[in-house]
Amino acid sequence: MHIQQELDEELNNLFDTIRKKSSIRPPIEIEKNLTLIDDFALKCSKFRGCLVDYIQENDNRLSLRLRNRLRAVDIMQKEIVSCLECFLSGDIKSAYDSFESMLEPRTISRHIENICIPLSDLCNEDKPLFRVRKSDTPLTSRRDMFHIPFSQRHFVRAQ
Repeated sequence: MHIQQELDEELNNLFDTIRKKSSIRPPIEIEKNLTLIDDFALKCSKFRGCLVDYIQENDNRLSLRLRNRLRAVDIMQKEIVSCLECFLSGDIKSAYDSFESMLEPRTISRHIENICIPLSDLCNEDKPLFRVRKSDTPLTSRRDMFHIPFSQRHFVRAQ
């Protein structure tokens, strides 16, 4: 059990290092002049850079494991980009299915809580999140804001 405690401590140190990078610390904002997907790829490169730096600067069990998992990180990035492309093209179901299957491996799901922050840290009474809809005409009622008429649902492809 001592080995597991060492790994947990090393992993916590790595996550602390990653969390200190302002460009990849939540809430993450899209860089100006980049698409959502290009911005995501840039942030993934910075994240991967943190992993590579850790591997080069440390000679421990975690650095060995990370070295062996860099390919998995690259695959995850590719799969997330695929999810984003599906989602942004309106194929919501495929995006969710793809994302869910990507998170199934135990090596990912086991540590997902380490890279997540509670929604309450991002959205609370002081900083509410809003769902918005773009319109060319003034939105005068709640129904106008959230309802998508049946004749226009093909635009969002999320029936």
